[in-house]
Amino acid sequence: MNYTRTVTFRISYLLSALLALTTVARADDWAPNLTMTATWHSNATLADESDDQLESLQLSADMLASERYEFGRDDTLRLSGHLAGDWWPRYDALLRGAVGGRAELRHRFGPGPRAPAIAIEGAVDAVEAKETGRRGTSTGVTASVRKRINDLFRATAWYEVSWHLARLETYDAAASEGAIEIDYDFSKEMRLTFTARYRDGDVISYASGFRPDLEARAPNRLDVDTFDREMTAYRIDAETWSGRLSLVRALDTSSAILVAYERRETRRGPLRFPDHLLSVAMVHQF
Repeated sequence: MNYTRTVTFRISYLLSALLALTTVARADDWAPNLTMTATWHSNATLADESDDQLESLQLSADMLASERYEFGRDDTLRLSGHLAGDWWPRYDALLRGAVGGRAELRHRFGPGPRAPAIAIEGAVDAVEAKETGRRGTSTGVTASVRKRINDLFRATAWYEVSWHLARLETYDAAASEGAIEIDYDFSKEMRLTFTARYRDGDVISYASGFRPDLEARAPNRLDVDTFDREMTAYRIDAETWSGRLSLVRALDTSSAILVAYERRETRRGPLRFPDHLLSVAMVHQF
């Protein structure tokens, strides 16, 4: 844990320094991109038993303000400031906000539109939450490769390692996740995207009553009333498979609307934690 916190501090310090220097040099060039999303969860508690699977709406906002620096023809550095927030109207204990930064290095193998590109990004956020045990620091490193196949199709593969160091160990998290994404362009204004993901790492599952099967798999647990009823939060190391289909439609040169459906299946031994997600998002580039 001490080693992980040292790495987190070094990443945080590096990104903060880069962002501070760039803001001084080119603060007027950072145009924010804002995404506002409404998501309906069929299993907001990520529970395995139907009586504990509570539906809920999640409202979120995510803003990135970025500046890109080119190094020669094929290499770029993108620095970003990040703000995000989540609000669950039925369960305001889940209110959460984050502020941080991103730094991405990207290399393109050639000048053409079909040339593949690789990137690596580091991210750090300070997280505040109404439930104080969730407060902490989130960090992550993502590597990706992108290739346009032809005029209609584009493929992206990425792999991420992430950590969240919270005040209470129940809300700590470490995970790795890989994904493949296929884009199909109907036109310049409309795109269909299919995403398949696999995640291995910590999740929080909520359950009522005495659950020795969960206790055997979750040494870190906490009695809570997050969902306006007495439940226990279990931190479980689990696998998650998910498939997502989304459609984005440009409204003008700076705005777009996105609708999506996602099916998630989280597993640990004989336990299954399903979730269906329906979302609508508005994206605006200022």
